[in-house]
Amino acid sequence: MGTPFTVEIPYDQLLLLVMGLFMFVGATRGMHREAITTVGLVVLSALLVEPALAGPIVGYLSNLVRLIVAFIVSHFSVNPKVLLDTYANISVPFGTDNPYAFLIFALIAFVLLSYTSRGNKDVTALSRLLGGLLGLFNGFLVISLFKEYIVKYIQKRSPSVAVLGPPPQVSVALKGMPLTGPLSGGSLQFVVIILGAVAALMILSSVFNLSLKPDKKDKKG
Repeated sequence: MGTPFTVEIPYDQLLLLVMGLFMFVGATRGMHREAITTVGLVVLSALLVEPALAGPIVGYLSNLVRLIVAFIVSHFSVNPKVLLDTYANISVPFGTDNPYAFLIFALIAFVLLSYTSRGNKDVTALSRLLGGLLGLFNGFLVISLFKEYIVKYIQKRSPSVAVLGPPPQVSVALKGMPLTGPLSGGSLQFVVIILGAVAALMILSSVFNLSLKPDKKDKKG
């Protein structure tokens, strides 16, 4: 067997790549669809700041998953004692004390469901422009939240990365990943600039009577 090696991916390059992809998709979907995705990502950002808000839901789902697994492991037994004994020995990677594994899954599922529809040809040029800017912002939120959820999960699980087990033969390392949160320093300035550009374009559209919706007459023609 060959010796293990590490593929280093600079975090900044990965961030720019994801943001570029989201900007392109956002331009095809339009502002309205992209704004709905932004609201969902903001809610997930709030759970990063206050993970206790997700505690009751995560705890309920954790218990439900443990019960289902216990039912399967016990060969579909309906004996309460057998189920309880099996249930006590079942563990899942998320719970009220460490909800970040569930939040990672929720983030991935939300992004996949949100971007199932890419919009249609009736989106106006202004809506595409605003959708592209919001897509750029959404890409930044997605990669930042994913990074933060993983870091928080590892920190909650153990202060030492060694608890995750021996490294595989090939690993991917993010180089230059910031230790601070997504809304601090230069990242906060980027967020302000993007949201400011969206607000400015919306104000200009109202001043010059530019519509975000396609003209019905043009659509019939």
